[in-house]
Amino acid sequence: MASDMVPIVVVIGSSHVDLVARASRLPVKGETLPGVAFEMHAGGKGGNQAAACARSGARTRFLGRLGRDAFADRLIAALESAGVDLSWLSRDDSAGTGCSTVLTGEDGDYASIIVPGSSMLLTANHVRDMADAFSACGAVIGQLEINPATTAAALEAGRRAGAVTILNAAPAPASPDSLPATLLQATDVLVVNRVEGAMLLGQDPETDESDPQRTVDALQRRWECETVIMTLGERGLVARVGERTITLPAHPVIPVDTIGAGDAFTGTLAASLASEMAINEAIRRANAAGAIAVTRAGGHDAAPTALEVDAFLANAG
Repeated sequence: MASDMVPIVVVIGSSHVDLVARASRLPVKGETLPGVAFEMHAGGKGGNQAAACARSGARTRFLGRLGRDAFADRLIAALESAGVDLSWLSRDDSAGTGCSTVLTGEDGDYASIIVPGSSMLLTANHVRDMADAFSACGAVIGQLEINPATTAAALEAGRRAGAVTILNAAPAPASPDSLPATLLQATDVLVVNRVEGAMLLGQDPETDESDPQRTVDALQRRWECETVIMTLGERGLVARVGERTITLPAHPVIPVDTIGAGDAFTGTLAASLASEMAINEAIRRANAAGAIAVTRAGGHDAAPTALEVDAFLANAG
């Protein structure tokens, strides 16, 4: 951690532009619906989580790869506006910046197709060349929107630096066996939703009706990590921390857009843990941040500040 006690978080992952079309509901297969709005937002799980960390008060370093195009310029401006340090951001001349086409309905649910572009060209070799990014860091976040081997290299570097390593296993792989063993071994805190948790156990999320508590227990055993957190949307969350179980209800809010909620949760969690906050309090703050995020549109823009989380929890009692 930095000498001035401002927590440092390293985020490695994707940064891409979200092209969001809104309608009264999501279309079914083969259906065309009239939309009510179209928006462009800075997104990508890595970029969203970096923005959330910075807004939570952490000194945030983002390791990503963009192209040389208008989308990249838009993302750089958004990340800098959020207060993210882009000293370790690299550019690619051969691939365009990633984008995501997002469809969302009035209830806040969404579906998306991600074209990662240059983000997938960030490699473990790049991580090794960025070793100084991990100096004095308190937490490192990775996801699965980039090459898992690259994420594993970053979490391993975080471990060597003495940081808490956090993996948001999203999007979940079709087969959990496709993930490198080094990624599992380097993860201290695993964050998933119900669908991702089922898929990491090789189960069909459409038919799986397992009790969430049993699922987090199974994930903790299989991944051999200290903490597993499963977010459950309107049902709150359940976590396994060592031998302890933590359950929290969802905060009652009116959803506008669920796109950035999980990233706001993970970013706030990382910033809290990097400040050496107790895990139960860090989870409580992350739960509040996720609730605030669903009341807002966008990826980066959905993440609350630390003061907003404080006020929300004070009003929640």
